[in-house]
Amino acid sequence: MESQKEAEPSRRSPRKRTKQKSEPSEVQGVKKKACKTTSNQDINSSTSCNSLSLDNAKLLQDWLSHNHHSYHLSFLSPPQAYAIRCALVDWYRVNRRKLPWRGDIGPYNGSTAGFAKKSAMSDKKGRDIRNFFNATSKAKSKTEEKTDNAHNDVQSTSSNDAEVLSPELKEVSAYGVWVSEIMLQQTRVEAVIPYYLKWMTSFPTVEILADATPDQVNSHWAGLGFYRRARLLHQGAKRVVEEYGGVVPNTVEELMNIEGIGRYTASAIASIAYGVEVPVVDGNVCRVLSRLTGVANHIKAGVFKDDLGWVMAEKILVARASNDCAGGNVYGSPGEVNQALMELGATYCSPSGTGIEDGDPLKDFYVSTRLGRSIGASKCKSIASIHSKCRLCDPDGVFSVFYDIADRIVESSNATNLSTADLHAISGHAALPSPPPKKTKREEVIAVAVICIQDENTAHNRWLMVKRPPSGLLAGQWEFPSVCLWDSSNEGKGKTAASSKAIKVPQINAATRSAELDSYLHLNGILQYSSEERIQITDPIVHVFSHVCHTMYIEKCEVSSSGRCHAQNRWKLQDGREAGWFNEEDMLSLGITSGVRKILSLTV
Repeated sequence: MESQKEAEPSRRSPRKRTKQKSEPSEVQGVKKKACKTTSNQDINSSTSCNSLSLDNAKLLQDWLSHNHHSYHLSFLSPPQAYAIRCALVDWYRVNRRKLPWRGDIGPYNGSTAGFAKKSAMSDKKGRDIRNFFNATSKAKSKTEEKTDNAHNDVQSTSSNDAEVLSPELKEVSAYGVWVSEIMLQQTRVEAVIPYYLKWMTSFPTVEILADATPDQVNSHWAGLGFYRRARLLHQGAKRVVEEYGGVVPNTVEELMNIEGIGRYTASAIASIAYGVEVPVVDGNVCRVLSRLTGVANHIKAGVFKDDLGWVMAEKILVARASNDCAGGNVYGSPGEVNQALMELGATYCSPSGTGIEDGDPLKDFYVSTRLGRSIGASKCKSIASIHSKCRLCDPDGVFSVFYDIADRIVESSNATNLSTADLHAISGHAALPSPPPKKTKREEVIAVAVICIQDENTAHNRWLMVKRPPSGLLAGQWEFPSVCLWDSSNEGKGKTAASSKAIKVPQINAATRSAELDSYLHLNGILQYSSEERIQITDPIVHVFSHVCHTMYIEKCEVSSSGRCHAQNRWKLQDGREAGWFNEEDMLSLGITSGVRKILSLTV
């Protein structure tokens, strides 16, 4: 996925602190001083900041005072990186999830819920300790999971049902990896499995996908959301057939010439399918790297996920045993190492991970837990203002994370049956990486007309639908006729209000909604119907996408065949878009979005 695969729960922001010059600048009596670092060209050389040779107090001092990204790279020295690589590969081979694009035969276990159940982390009342440290984020996570289901709207098909669709799927192919990575963008792994199996059954090769029609492609994608992905995957398949003879390229450079494939997807295909030694970095990997090396920044920061995060991941990928002069003794394939990092970030090193669980293969390597223990053991609980010059860290990241850890330590006092040191370690782990800046979703208020007629031949209902434009949100998808009545982005023009400010969505009366729908229908010559035939649904439907929230007011009506302005079932509107009358079977073959299904369920 180009973006993070697993839905990333928002974590509570650290308590804001006013920087005060009067605060002491020492921790345990150790004055701040510049950390000795290596040059940018010699990041592999050992430095005095190597975590293996420092006690926790010295580690904290150097973390607070570092001003160069080589500080973080020093935790990935060749011996350390090789030890991390071996631990990851050993863990991955035993614990990885069974997934069809990995060549496994079902039943599949795409969910990460099982890892939480394995945890022995509990408080005095037997509750999962992670619920305590992430109480706020847990509530947000539940809300966001509903949001993800709303805007991705993955249909509830069980893995066992999906397994029947393609029980002999065993081959790991570049095409299969490509399809899976595109589907996994912004979509949960367990939700992708049935869609992937159905897709590979209908389009088992690049050539067959290239020959498919857009409607066939859309029908297989309907419900996964972000429909532009399907369109680009279809276009990319055509290019592979036309320019590469149906063979998916094996280099990152060539792969990135294909529609819809960026650096992440190209690297994933090259390393997993072809064994090319190239790192793969997504949000899960950035979280692991942040906790391994103490990066005080959020995982969406460009310098992290698009730049230096790749340098850091490569350290682990190219690590070799110290006695392997020829470089031939490689433990684990590039695909295994990359998938292990991503798998760990989705499981034990997820936002709710503790960093001290026995099942976590990197629990002995995390700088995050050591920082927590050091701050917890320190007599000094405040520091002077810090403005870091490290490229990897946010300028105020170290300062904010320090106080976030300190706050969590105070809140965790006497809360569980864990040792004090473990509570401190979990506090440090939970504070890294930093939470990303919050952005308010754009809001739109939409009037929707659900109009149906009874087919004279079959006595089945047909609904009027219009095809969306070929670009933009839900490009090329079929929907009920609708009109946007209000858009928050228009309200904000010329203003400088904070992006995190809540948007107040206005209520628009029924008369205005109906008048706007009338204008749209009449302008496009679709049909005319009287106000007596209309039924207004009082409560609007709220449908959430990744960057916009739709508040939809619905009105429905049934019209006779005489009310139709077009005798045929499909025709072109004046603006060039298609319109048509579809029954339920037609909708199934075309694939309809989750928003359409929501509306249909309320009006049938």
